[in-house]
Amino acid sequence: MEKHRLAKIGWIFLYTLLLLTILSACSREKASTRSMAQHEAEARAYTVTGNPNQNTSSLDERAANRTPVHQQGSSYVEISGDVNIDRKTVKVTGRSNLPAGARIKGNLAVKNSLLTGYTDEATVQKDGSFVLRVQRPGIQGSMDLTVLFRPADQDDPIRNLYGSSGEKLEGPYVYQYEEKEQLRQEVRIGAEFDPEQEQSTPLVKPVWNKPKDYGGPKVWIKPDVKQEGNYYHVYARSNLLEGSDVKLTIDFPGRWQFGYDDQTRVMPDGSFSMRVKKPSLANRYTMVIIFEPNEDMWANAKRVYGASGEHLSGTLVKSADDKEGSKRIEARIPIQPKS
Repeated sequence: MEKHRLAKIGWIFLYTLLLLTILSACSREKASTRSMAQHEAEARAYTVTGNPNQNTSSLDERAANRTPVHQQGSSYVEISGDVNIDRKTVKVTGRSNLPAGARIKGNLAVKNSLLTGYTDEATVQKDGSFVLRVQRPGIQGSMDLTVLFRPADQDDPIRNLYGSSGEKLEGPYVYQYEEKEQLRQEVRIGAEFDPEQEQSTPLVKPVWNKPKDYGGPKVWIKPDVKQEGNYYHVYARSNLLEGSDVKLTIDFPGRWQFGYDDQTRVMPDGSFSMRVKKPSLANRYTMVIIFEPNEDMWANAKRVYGASGEHLSGTLVKSADDKEGSKRIEARIPIQPKS
């Protein structure tokens, strides 16, 4: 009888462990569905406090001069445009100094949705203009539009102009991405809007503020937390390399809790933004921003930080649990909810 009772307890324990694992995986999957454009748009809304390197009042500006300054075909790419929304279509009327024949893509995402396929492709005209028309999804919610130009996807004359991997691209619209373990560059610009409240909005020009020690192994993170409604929005400046994966979770004292996390990739100047739902039961808890190096990092990050974080240094370094000698970064933010 005693053996039977112990066996039953063992099965209950295994079932509970499996259920917790599934819930955790679902939470991570939900976080990963948020597009890069969503994170960028949220970061645009905040001013970071207490950073002596911050010379501008916000991360970006709405360009006053809509006419490109650099000549058409210059390696310094300029791009702007207006977004107009009606019941069926999201239309982008764009201007650029890209050469005629360049192909530009538009992608529309809805926050907290797995919708895919809302895209369009346009060809740049002789004067650098282009028009994108993306079907508007038939659901409500805040939307993010991303306009993208990749030299790697162009015909030979244009690909040669900017480099086969985009290595000749210059300017604030340039972002990195990795493909087949090779670091490439693309041009990107976007806008966030609520189609139920807005009929038009401009594409937003990013303004990056890269710190002097950007990309160094001595990592620092300076977060700014804002509570809006049922969510905490976290914007942070750091010296992490662009493309580094960072996670946000909430540490509850004395218990496990699932569903309070988010993740994103670092922007070109080390900044990033995430958001997490505000817990309704706990009175005190700690937000934790985590950067944990691994074998899946971009190649340049592995060289700087080490595949197991062995090169990391600074006050935020903690020992990782998975193997001896591995390290990670933890920035902890104690939170006492507003009454």
